[in-house]
Amino acid sequence: MIDGHQLERLWATAASRPAVSAFRTAAVGIDTPDGSVSIGVDLDGRRHLLVPVGFRSTLPQDVGGRAVLLRRRTLEDEDARRDFAVLELVDPRLTELFTALCVEVVDRVAATPARAVVALARVLADWRALLAGDREVIGPSALAGLFGELTVLRALVERDPGAATAWTGPTGSAQDFHRGPHAVEVKSTVAPDGRVVHIHGTDQLDVAAPGRLLLHWLRLRTDRGIAVPDLVDQVLDRCLDPDLVQGLLRRVGYLAGDREVYARRRFEIVESRTHEIGPGFPRIVPSTLSGDAVLAGVGPVEYVLDLDAAPAAAGTTAVSPVDLLLGTA
Repeated sequence: MIDGHQLERLWATAASRPAVSAFRTAAVGIDTPDGSVSIGVDLDGRRHLLVPVGFRSTLPQDVGGRAVLLRRRTLEDEDARRDFAVLELVDPRLTELFTALCVEVVDRVAATPARAVVALARVLADWRALLAGDREVIGPSALAGLFGELTVLRALVERDPGAATAWTGPTGSAQDFHRGPHAVEVKSTVAPDGRVVHIHGTDQLDVAAPGRLLLHWLRLRTDRGIAVPDLVDQVLDRCLDPDLVQGLLRRVGYLAGDREVYARRRFEIVESRTHEIGPGFPRIVPSTLSGDAVLAGVGPVEYVLDLDAAPAAAGTTAVSPVDLLLGTA
């Protein structure tokens, strides 16, 4: 099974090659009776997935959306002339989602290489919303972030069905969860190594005394586990106010009508760490800025924090986000 990181590396490899034809390509490692599946980068830097098809094969009806195009193309190299079904990313804002689409195409073709066209057609039928470009859907990175927040929310409502009100991130608050004076910020990554988090704003790692603030970090894998729609169902089944949760989901861009898109990406927590933010923890907060710099024309502050490089004073804590928010820590 291939994953998005592998495809990203292949696109980077193809892009680094000399432009001697319409496509700079790299083989994915999946062979069909009509040739090998490849990824490609064209002369304008746009990404493509090339699925070989027989000369007489009938493709799904061409897709000409604002996000993704599907076209039949005949390409030549030094050895042969072949027909391909070519998926092209049109909207660069949907790069991550296009990668997820290509991963699914490759996986389905790999399962039935002799029926590559059928596999392609089925994926395209499932991804109609993306291909038409009718609305934006949540990309894989943001979906991983939502998954992380929902795991905390599920744990909260399992112990207190009325605790869904603690989920404040969708309302634009500095942290993802607040209850009383306490707060929790959740960060998720699908990267296979490293513990780097992106901090947005000088208030994300700041909380007024006597409140306590936890940074809850999760590493996720994407080839097994549960999908966000299933996690949403579990939260809705357990909470006292499903309408509140559904409203918050809409605010982050999650719509039930896109369930079939999100259901194909699964997550599993493979590592978690919780840090209590306090003295000795590396961060940028208003109190660390000189003079009135926070007010004098300074734009939004974003920075990267490497948890592995943090000093010993920033070590992990045994206090769980749920215990802190429920007042049992």
